[in-house]
Amino acid sequence: MGWIGGAQFVILTRSEGILTTRQVGLRLIGGGVLACAAAVWGVAGVRSAAAIRLGGAHSVGHSATQSGAQAVAEHSVAITVDDLPGALPGDDFAYGELKELQKINRGVSAALKAHHAWAIGFVNERKLQVQGERDARTELLQMWLEAGLQLGNHNFAHDDFSNTALQKYEDDLIRGEVVTEALLKAAGQSEKYFRHPYLNTGMTMEAKTAFDAFLKERGYTIAPVTIEDADYVFNDALAHALEKKDKKVAARAKKEYLEYVDTVFDYAEKESAEMFGRQIPQILLVHDNALNTDCLDALLEKLEKRGYKFVSLDAALADPAYATPDLYVGTGILWMDRWKLALGMKLDLSKGPEPPSWSEQIFEQMRKERQKE
Repeated sequence: MGWIGGAQFVILTRSEGILTTRQVGLRLIGGGVLACAAAVWGVAGVRSAAAIRLGGAHSVGHSATQSGAQAVAEHSVAITVDDLPGALPGDDFAYGELKELQKINRGVSAALKAHHAWAIGFVNERKLQVQGERDARTELLQMWLEAGLQLGNHNFAHDDFSNTALQKYEDDLIRGEVVTEALLKAAGQSEKYFRHPYLNTGMTMEAKTAFDAFLKERGYTIAPVTIEDADYVFNDALAHALEKKDKKVAARAKKEYLEYVDTVFDYAEKESAEMFGRQIPQILLVHDNALNTDCLDALLEKLEKRGYKFVSLDAALADPAYATPDLYVGTGILWMDRWKLALGMKLDLSKGPEPPSWSEQIFEQMRKERQKE
């Protein structure tokens, strides 16, 4: 136990191997570090945990801002989509066949547009760099902009910050903005959001703080995640079934994926009420994959039936909850877990829903097989 910059931190060593988080199957590998702070701060300019739970310190003139944030917050969600121009089964780094990527991006962008879910897609520009296909792959990003959607930076090569040197991680952010920034500029926009691959924001406080400062210098805001639905697990299960020509398992993967969406939203709503005493705007992470080509329309319809309004990432982040400090250091977890440290709450990664074991088994099997290829 020790102190960094006035904040108490505790180092927890995890055993080697793949562990699942308490939320929805995000992988934790190697050592984790939890940075903790006192439940209530008395330092001027830093809000207390109680004030954060109430949605911000109350002061004269604050009520109008608070009521406006509450209007957005009542069952609202921003949709964020990772790994453009395409997330392939079994391998996070696969380039994919152009025709397959075209089908995925037509389906995903069309579903978002049909539901007026003005999402943001996070790009790995490495997947654009296929000889003879660069223009065609860039057109997939243009398709998103023409559908009224946004684009963000997801690192050039989908580097994992838990095992990538800070200098390379910074370099790959810059490499990952070349094409996207040009497209956004032509559309009268600019790139302003960064999403960490695997949600890994740094394995030490020093690395995390240094990269956060680098992001700020380049005008980026971190795109947090409060809900993810393990679509990458179900996508692998679906692909495996299709390869085996097993229609029954393919149908099961889609059905149980949509059921799992309800499970994770139920849990996140419960967490929101316990942590903030209200429903904050959620930020959902899904992937640009074949599963969502088939299922995203039904997923968005399901959320509408739950009473959700789709909002932009800008609107979600305007809620005071997102000003809660992120004091966590370690392998990737969701932001509602991270915030527990600032709120003086216990962080228990064993709690929460997990994808069905049969889909997890297929996921693990496919990843091992593809890594050998």
